[in-house]
Amino acid sequence: MQCYALGALELFDDIYDIDQVSMTIYQPRRQNVSTFDISKDDLYRWADEVLNRQQCLPLPEMETFSAENGAAFAKQENECRARAEANLRLAQYDFKLPPPPDGYRVEVILSKVDELISWASDIKDYALQQALSGKEWNGWKLVEGRSNRKYSNEAAVIQTVEEAGFDPYEKKLLGVTAMQKLLGTVPLR
Repeated sequence: MQCYALGALELFDDIYDIDQVSMTIYQPRRQNVSTFDISKDDLYRWADEVLNRQQCLPLPEMETFSAENGAAFAKQENECRARAEANLRLAQYDFKLPPPPDGYRVEVILSKVDELISWASDIKDYALQQALSGKEWNGWKLVEGRSNRKYSNEAAVIQTVEEAGFDPYEKKLLGVTAMQKLLGTVPLR
């Protein structure tokens, strides 16, 4: 919850004179409302002491990285060296022959693959935000996304096309499942 408060503080601290931060959790199914207050200075101190030092610095005692230790929610998650090193160690399996079927390695990789995907997605988001801010990445460029065009009023389009003497519908062969439902168990010649 304090990580969310840090994010809100980063957004609004320049606009408003904030000294105290209140965090509230509303749980309607449990009929519970909990509020926690902390000073701005204490919140920043917590971020420096807990998030930065324990979660994202490459400390020797951090042999393994896990999302449970909170680094996934750190302010510098895109720059987190421990997270990057852990995921790059996992990514090395991508370039090796697959392990034998007994596969202890497969189990290890499967247990960590979601974090690898999350990290890669975070890096892509970070790179996109930097590119939108003017950063140029060698070999990459910003392009407009694909759009799905739709009719705003299908009935009007159908009527207009039919009045012009055209058939607005396309005909295509039914899929295998739909064909089986249509024909049942009738043997085909």
